[in-house]
Amino acid sequence: MKKLIKNAYILDMVGEESNIRKSDILIQDNRIAKIETEIEEEADEKINAKNMIVMPGLVNTHTHLAMSIFRGYKDDQKLMDWLENAIFPVEDKLEPDDIYWNSYLSCIEMIKSGTTTCNDMYFGMNKVIESIEDTGLRAVVAWCMTDDAIGDKVEKTREYAQKYNVPESRIKIFTSPHAPYSCNPDTIKLCVDLAKELHTGLHIHLSETLAEEKTIYEKYDKRGTEYLNDLGVFDVPVVLAHGIYISDSDIDILKHIKGGISHNPISNCKLSSGICDVVKLRKNGISVGLGTDGIGSTTTLDMFEEMKMASYLQKVKTKIPTSITAYEVLKMATIEGAKVLGLEDEIGTLEVGKKADMIFIKTDKIHLCPENDVCANIAYSANGADVDTVIIDGKVIMQNRKMLHSNEKEVMKQVKKIAKKLLEHN
Repeated sequence: MKKLIKNAYILDMVGEESNIRKSDILIQDNRIAKIETEIEEEADEKINAKNMIVMPGLVNTHTHLAMSIFRGYKDDQKLMDWLENAIFPVEDKLEPDDIYWNSYLSCIEMIKSGTTTCNDMYFGMNKVIESIEDTGLRAVVAWCMTDDAIGDKVEKTREYAQKYNVPESRIKIFTSPHAPYSCNPDTIKLCVDLAKELHTGLHIHLSETLAEEKTIYEKYDKRGTEYLNDLGVFDVPVVLAHGIYISDSDIDILKHIKGGISHNPISNCKLSSGICDVVKLRKNGISVGLGTDGIGSTTTLDMFEEMKMASYLQKVKTKIPTSITAYEVLKMATIEGAKVLGLEDEIGTLEVGKKADMIFIKTDKIHLCPENDVCANIAYSANGADVDTVIIDGKVIMQNRKMLHSNEKEVMKQVKKIAKKLLEHN
């Protein structure tokens, strides 16, 4: 199956400087076959990309898809107060179908705002995976484990890794101890050993709040990063969500990891958690991708909003306006995010041989005029609603803002029913 994209302005995200050029793209099955100025070749489908920027799909490196019903639920609290008094009591009541529909809503929201890959940790991941399969998203997923919630998650991880951790699969399975403060050494070692057994990666929260770091130090007489290092976590590819309170000694450890940090600027601001020093991490060679966290703590899964916030926070933190550029924050949302997930050889740039994951951004809009700097327009002016078309794994998932394989109204209807059932009297 061949698809030919004509009249596109391509932002390929290759290299250290932006390279925008008018080109055609030929997709053969699920991979990019050609990128040339003029491609005259028969194709099963032609897509006219006039007045559009075509760029790699965005990579959301930290999500909790099934938390979509918590959008706007008991907001404006500190993290642990919000979790313990608002979220955990409701999560205990989630049924498998609830997890499916909640996750489906999140998948659609991400696709409609240009995200083509996400990295998700939660429970009931078999239903999350169903929603990912049904929407066409690409994802890394993991059953999240805590000391008191392991159950059959180890066997589920093994079972699904055998099925999905194969060439050409859109879904990859990681292991996931929840966080240093919620997992004792045995639980973390269990997840590390499982990752080694399955030749896969690990996804964990780290250093999201000062209170968390204090708790770990009081319990183990070491910082969170040291604690994980002593347990062999960095012997496997690892995604560290948040990484706000990372010391210089922590950086010395993290310089050598495979994987990186998932920076979640909106969630960190909304919960008053703090500001991750992205500039320092990147200067030390640590890959930093962008993530949204769950909808409850971030309210939106629009990665364009994360790009803006990430850039502005670093400029304020450093008091240097050039500390992070528009192109650099676009890299964090694409190829650098792919590196954090270990997928940089497959996605994150538009290059011949890579998977055909790409988004089309309409540029003929008031808020994107004039085009003095396309990268600045995308990073600072665009939003998710400017994404016109989304292709994932060579398949057109959304075109002209219309989801081609999902019934949005039915999904919203189901999630509203779940929210009414679980939240109305809490």
